[in-house]
Amino acid sequence: MRDEQKEIIKLTTAKFAVGFFEITMSPFFKASNIYKQSTKKLLEQSRYDREEINQRISYLKRMGYIRSFIEKKERYLELTPKGIKKIAKWQYESLNIEEPSIWDGKWRVVIFDIPEKLRGFRDALRFKLYELNFYQIQKSVYVFPFPCTEEIKFITQKFGISKDVTIMISEIIQGEEKMIDYFLKKKILAKKILAISS
Repeated sequence: MRDEQKEIIKLTTAKFAVGFFEITMSPFFKASNIYKQSTKKLLEQSRYDREEINQRISYLKRMGYIRSFIEKKERYLELTPKGIKKIAKWQYESLNIEEPSIWDGKWRVVIFDIPEKLRGFRDALRFKLYELNFYQIQKSVYVFPFPCTEEIKFITQKFGISKDVTIMISEIIQGEEKMIDYFLKKKILAKKILAISS
């Protein structure tokens, strides 16, 4: 099998696995969640056909991401610890921030003061903010126009740096014309949205 085909299979299976447990999981992981799904419910609600579901379940089992068990005469599939970590990785890699059609005119400011001993996590946070198209005001200060608290919490909890990161909301920031221009170029803000917001 060609490498490109393998990557496509991995990608579609990743999406399937995330969707597979979306009924029992919140968008961002919490330790209290129960990572299991009824096979019957999966077959009833999935957009995939039965054969495709069975193929993907077989793959996920083979990789050690899920296990099956019987409870009250019903078959269930459950994420293993390895599966939980893998889906968290998939969610992190595909993380994006929802962009509403109307901007409230407020800026979400992410400020962090992460110790040198956690430099690797600090650099990873900077890279992720860059990847999400945040605007950098200072070395450890980034801005975004839309709500992003849950996404930032998800990132910082993953790295264990939540206490070192603060999220603020500001209506006015000096030099915001540069920020608006930046987000227009990135197509995150649109002139139409700005007209509605003003």
